[in-house]
Amino acid sequence: MNALIVYHSKTGHTRQAADDIARGLVSEGVEADVKAADGLSGKGALDGYDIVLFGTPTYGNRRYNLPAKPVDDLMKSLAPGGLEGKTVGAFTVFAGYGGGKLVTNMEGSLAGLGGKVVGGGPAVKAGAPLSLWKGPDAKPADTTACEEFGRKVARLAGI
Repeated sequence: MNALIVYHSKTGHTRQAADDIARGLVSEGVEADVKAADGLSGKGALDGYDIVLFGTPTYGNRRYNLPAKPVDDLMKSLAPGGLEGKTVGAFTVFAGYGGGKLVTNMEGSLAGLGGKVVGGGPAVKAGAPLSLWKGPDAKPADTTACEEFGRKVARLAGI
């Protein structure tokens, strides 16, 4: 089974969360690719993957409802049914507020695209407000939560 973790990261925290989730997937026997969302578009970008996870920072100016533009653009480029037959999920990194709400909103969007959603994606507390500087890294408990999410996704995908 193959997984793609697609993300956007300005300061590296979301990339780190993606790597932590990948480690959990790999521990369950899944091959995992981690790719930036920039430049990915349409269903063809997801061909060959059984699992697709979407990661984004939470930006307050997007009112906690929308992922970062590169991730949002990729999701919008998928026609209805574009995730049919795939196990999908979402995760976010936030410095202030709204991380859990954004994960819930993204999970709803992914379900609308036909994906089998694994709920409860992590909302990792890291970084600095407005990403003005890198800010603090995620705490070990958040790293563990990301790895466990990867294992959970693998198990629910039928590994």
